[in-house]
Amino acid sequence: MFEALKDLRLVALGDLILHESHDAGRLARLRERLREESVQRNPVIVHACDDGYLVLDGAHRVHATKGVGNRFVLVQLTGMPETPESWAHVIAGPHLDRLEAMKHVRVSPHRDGEPTAIVETPDGERLHIYPVEKGLAGRVRALCELQEIYPGGEAVRRVDPKIPVSLADQEFRLLYRPFSPTELVQLVRAGHILPAGITRFRVKERVLGVRYPLDSMRDGDLETRNAELRKFVDRCLEDNRIRRYD
Repeated sequence: MFEALKDLRLVALGDLILHESHDAGRLARLRERLREESVQRNPVIVHACDDGYLVLDGAHRVHATKGVGNRFVLVQLTGMPETPESWAHVIAGPHLDRLEAMKHVRVSPHRDGEPTAIVETPDGERLHIYPVEKGLAGRVRALCELQEIYPGGEAVRRVDPKIPVSLADQEFRLLYRPFSPTELVQLVRAGHILPAGITRFRVKERVLGVRYPLDSMRDGDLETRNAELRKFVDRCLEDNRIRRYD
């Protein structure tokens, strides 16, 4: 048994704390897959807080699980990463002309401080995005307003901001300043929600391929359900059906 398996458990959906919103199209596809497969493939990654579990990865899984009538969800507990990271987004044909009219965003071709985001064009131009309002709340409002330049109905490609990418014509890359763990906790407790797909967390050891039945998470006593989960995991190990990802 590898160590991360000890961190698998079922928790009540109501105890989860979400710090980001969701993409409607992606959620609809995941919910449909849940209904077809009747299993949760991979656990939601969470960090235990005083008032619940902060979701680090798997917000769409949480919303999809709620949508199919479950009371519990499979999670993997992990510590809060010390180093903050974020994803970069590659999108096609954003409406950059809208930037100048935004209330919560200031745009500059020059860097004059730490930007909240940077827009990169195919020809190498950079537009630096700053919040008009200072503080964490102002930064969140700027990010939410920035989503207005995203083309509707188009998939967002998430990429590692440290790895160069070749942008096609009419493609742009948005680089986001990461949120520290402390900022994330403050953000959630202040009632703010980030746009989907910005935060990124590396987990030292991750469990994949559990494929836990949805019927075992619909209702019942949580302690009993977790005892059933342990037996299920043991059987999966015997059959070599669970994967470990470093």
